[in-house]
This record gives sequence, structure tokens and C-alpha cells, in this order.
Amino acid sequence: MITKTYKANTNISINVVLPSKKNLHVTFVPLSNGSSVLTTDNEELQNAIERHYNYGKLFKLIGAEGTSRKQKEKVTSATSVGAVKTVAANQDEGTAPAPVSDSTVNEATDNEAGENGDNLQKVKVSDINEAKDYLAEKFGISRTAMRSTKSILATATAHGIEFEGL
Repeated sequence: MITKTYKANTNISINVVLPSKKNLHVTFVPLSNGSSVLTTDNEELQNAIERHYNYGKLFKLIGAEGTSRKQKEKVTSATSVGAVKTVAANQDEGTAPAPVSDSTVNEATDNEAGENGDNLQKVKVSDINEAKDYLAEKFGISRTAMRSTKSILATATAHGIEFEGL
């Protein structure tokens, strides 16, 4: 199974035609810098997206990650299983699959004690927009709810995240 990621320079939604002749409305996930991305491992959807008349102009493929079937069967972590269920549920509803790839943000592997004794996961980011994108993608938090640096940092702390590099 190959997971492909597509990127547009703007926030877009497109309609694609599936092999069953059904139309599917696909919405890319908006990022705070004005661009948008879509990550899917659905081969039918990938083929339909790549046949779209604006493929290569309005949006393009930025990455493909392949895994064998045996590796997929060994997935036992709750987050991976939850992400696969989310994709399957979205496809049943006729909506675009949710991105299931990890964020481009580098995550630290060591948890260290926070100021109040809680374990906070350290995440390296280069700026506040990258931190906002991380929280929106990882936890599904509305970007409009995180308008200030203070609210972004408070939201991160509430979810057990501490940003490094801000």
C-alpha cells in the first residue's frame, strides 16, 4: 500500500470521478500559511486525483511512502488503528479521507517533566505557525481558536505538548 501526499498553494476542494463513475468531493486540509495538503492511501482516490484536469497545475504530488502488506498487518498501536478507522469511516460517508501521515514537525522521543510535574512531550518547531499546524493536524483543533501565541501555547500544554524553538 502506498500513501501519497498532495499539496496545493491555496486552500482547495476538488471533485474527482471514481472508477464506479461516482463523483467524490475531496477537500484538502488547510494549513496556516495558506496552502493545503491531502494524504491518502486509497489507490482508487489516488488514481482519480492524478487524472484530475488540474493535477500538476493547481496541486501536485509531493511525496509517496510505500509499505508492504505484512508491515501494515503488524500495526498494533492505537493511534495507527484509529487513523485507519477514520479513513475507512470517511470513505463510507463519501467524504475525502483524513490525512493519516505524521506531521512534518520533528517530535522528540524523550518526555521530560514539565513545570507542574506533568510529563510533556517535547516537539521541535521553527515558528508559531508550525506549532499551530501541528496542533490542528494532531488534535483536530480549529485554527481560529488559536489566534495568539498565548492561546497556542496554552492549548499545547493542555494536550501534553511543549514546543521547543519558540
